[in-house]
Amino acid sequence: MAELAIRKPVHEVNAARYDSDCQEALAGSLDGLLAQAEVAGWDRNRAASALMYLAAKRLHARAEN
Repeated sequence: MAELAIRKPVHEVNAARYDSDCQEALAGSLDGLLAQAEVAGWDRNRAASALMYLAAKRLHARAEN
């Protein structure tokens, strides 16, 4: 079986370390995505801002459903 690109959680969702665990799990993928955006010609800071916007927009859309 192929290895997951993002590792599974170590802590339960209500644990104090869950959020930092999630951030650590996503950091490498996010760094890679930002690097790809830069290679494509996008400004890294603007790409990071766009990702924050897209994440917030998806959270809002999910909350409405």
